[in-house]
Amino acid sequence: MEIKSYQNQAELLVKEYLLADSVIPYTSVICGICACKMVYDLTQLFSNVYFKSYPGLSKLQRTEWSNRSISTFHAIFIAIMSLYFVFWSNLYSDHEYAGPITFRSSALSTFTLGVRIPSAFILDEKSWI
Repeated sequence: MEIKSYQNQAELLVKEYLLADSVIPYTSVICGICACKMVYDLTQLFSNVYFKSYPGLSKLQRTEWSNRSISTFHAIFIAIMSLYFVFWSNLYSDHEYAGPITFRSSALSTFTLGVRIPSAFILDEKSWI
């Protein structure tokens, strides 16, 4: 019975908060995929020019190198967005909104979540083996 209650609450959260405007999640996931591809390709181009040992790496090692650049870009993006939400956004301000912090969201926070999703799948080690 308790599990059903939690499941209903989770479904309500997804429907009312994350997918209330379906354009933002889909657009952000597509932007995340494009950003990952762009960082991956730019890393290969940059590494060929500036790192002498890069062309000598095996294909698997070059893929790992490029994946790490996606991971670094992702970490920087998420850190910047997190700092913005905590220090400059009113999203977590107690006097602005009522209710638990976990139920607060904005278009920008939903977009940030959507951009994060593709990199989670790309950076999964099992997807490259």
